[in-house]
Parts: sequence; C-alpha cells; structure tokens
Amino acid sequence: MRADIEQQNSRIEFIDIARIYGISLMYYGHFIESYMKAGSAIAAVHYKFIYSFHMPLFFILSGYVAKEQLFQKPFVSYLGKLAVSRLIPYLFFSFLLIIPTIWTTDNTVGLDLNTTQGYVKGIAFTLFAGFPFFNIPTWFLICLFVVELIHFYVSPHLTSNKRVLLIALGFYIAGATLAWNAPLLNPMNALSPHGMLYPYFMSLEAITAYAFFLMGVWLRRVKILQLKLPAYQCCAAALAGLAIVYFTFDLNKGMFTVPNYDAVILVASSHGNLILFPLTALIGSMAIILLAKISTERRFLVGLGQNAIIIFGLNGIFYHLINDRLATGLLALLSGSHISILLSGIVVTFISILLTLPFVYLFNRYLPQLTGKPKMMGPILPRLVS
Repeated sequence: MRADIEQQNSRIEFIDIARIYGISLMYYGHFIESYMKAGSAIAAVHYKFIYSFHMPLFFILSGYVAKEQLFQKPFVSYLGKLAVSRLIPYLFFSFLLIIPTIWTTDNTVGLDLNTTQGYVKGIAFTLFAGFPFFNIPTWFLICLFVVELIHFYVSPHLTSNKRVLLIALGFYIAGATLAWNAPLLNPMNALSPHGMLYPYFMSLEAITAYAFFLMGVWLRRVKILQLKLPAYQCCAAALAGLAIVYFTFDLNKGMFTVPNYDAVILVASSHGNLILFPLTALIGSMAIILLAKISTERRFLVGLGQNAIIIFGLNGIFYHLINDRLATGLLALLSGSHISILLSGIVVTFISILLTLPFVYLFNRYLPQLTGKPKMMGPILPRLVS
C-alpha cells in the first residue's frame, strides 16, 4: 500500500516538474523570439529548436493526468467544472493585461489601442473569438478547454491502448489536413487590421493538439513513465532524445503557414512536415519528462509546477511589455553568438519566473478561484465548484 502511495505521489510530482520545465522553455522561447525580431539569425535557430516540441509537451502532460470514463458524468456538470478551471483563468489573465495599456500601448500585437475601436476589437475577440489579444500566451487555455471537450465525447471509444493510438493518428491527420485547407478557422486572421470576428476558439489547432493529448493518455495507460529507472539512465535517455531533436528539428522545412517564421507555431496551426513535426514533438517532450523524473526531490520545482497556470498566465507581461525592449538593448551589447544568446536567454528566463513569485503568493492568498484553483475557499470569493 505504501509503495502505491509513493508511486502516485512521484507520478504527480514529475508531471508538475515537467510543467515548470515546459513553462521555462516557453519563457525562454518568447524572449528568444524578441531577439529574432531584433535581427538575430542565431536566435531564430534557438527559437525553432524550442518550438519544435515545447507546446506539444503541455498537451501530452494534460492527457497524462486526464480522467477517463467522463461519459458517465452529466455533460453540463463537466462543462461547468471545465469552464471555471480553464475559461476563468483565461479571462482573468487576459483582462489583467489591459491595465498596463493605460500607460503603454505599443506592444499589443494587432491592435491600435490609441483608439476606442482598438479596445473594442481586443475585448470582442477575447470574449467571442477565443483569441486573447491582450495576453496572447493564454491561447493555450482556450485550446485545452476545447481539447478536453473533445475528450468528453471521444473517451467512451478509448477501449484499448491500440484504439487510443489509432484515434490519435486519425486526429493528427485530420488536424494536419485542416491546417492547410481551412484557413478560415485559423485565428491568425484576427491579427489583420480588418480581421473578421469569428468563433475561432482554437478549434483548428485543438484537433492536432488532441492527438498529443491522447499520447499522454496512452503513456499513462502503458505505465512506461512509472517504471523506476536509475537517474543516470533517465538522464542518458533524455540527453539522447534532445540530441535527436537537435539533429532533426531543422530538417522540418517548407510547410509552414506563417510568413517569415520557419518554425512550428501551434497558435497558428503551423506545423511543417507531416512526419518530422510529430517526431521532434514527441521525442523532445519525452526528454523533458525524463528530466523531470530525476528531479522529484526538488520541492521548489514541485511547488512551481503546482502553480503552473499563474506563472503561465503572467508570461504575457513579459511577452507584450518587456521582452522586445530588453532584447533590443541586450543585442546591442552582446556579441550575438550562440553562447551569448543562450546564456542571456537563460538569465532572463530565470529572473522573469522569479519575478512572478510574489504574484503567485498574492493570487493564491486572495484570488485562487480565478487562477486555476476553483475548489478553494475565500477570502474574497467563495469556492466555484464543490
């Protein structure tokens, strides 16, 4: 019995740690993107490497912890709990970033906030199109919401591990096909000055994302990650995986949907090659998960992972307001070499996440219901779900 409890605790801990590793990659990738926009070709290589797997990782982790037998529950009850867990944090962090636009409006992509029409467009698209203009990184919460809705209806059919893989393959092929043939559903249309208000809600990318979600379901079922392996074996396998990604990620060329971005960008359903994209995404994600498995004694990392939604949502502050200015200034001072880009990116990522910690404390203390913990009580709001 004790062994089962320890195994369960370990499983939760390495998933939490993998989340914070993924969030660190997201912070790094968004800062490196600013280097890239400032003209660094070397930063573009780092960007493409990180983006080849870091967002699929989050969907795999979500699938790993997803509940099954959902169809036995009333849909309305499931939808309500899902909404308060995903949509309320999405709205909270999206509208939180309207506040800084009172004194600075130049870093909000696709909006002219010098006019009332700009605010109307941003708010309307956030609410009715599921495209978070004021905090673009929170697109993931909308996409995950749709993915988990899909899972409610698909879960009755996941009757064997083989069917999980076959259904995942079907969703992947459907998502790849629609990414090229259903441009009307792509939320990047919203960035156009005359973008049409359309209920995107990341539904296009959710189809591909659900394939990765199902890979997480499959990994949990086959219990590969629950094996107790020596740390050196996990480390060696993780490094081998990252090496494979390093030697293959740049082979993914020519099939991207975002002009001037030769990289995987899930928010735009831009994946690249039909085979190379899932190859690097799955291998890179597994490498991060294996590194997380050998880090479960790091209580600080576990704590960060348990507050992943808050740290994730606050990335918009850096993405919209800080990164571009900071990257332009640093690039003028640095050599622009691989090592200077890497080290400065790591330092900025570390400091950025460190700066979120006071907000993690404040939100957990006063507004946990709005930041991904709807079952908590008070002190300002009651619990949102029982």
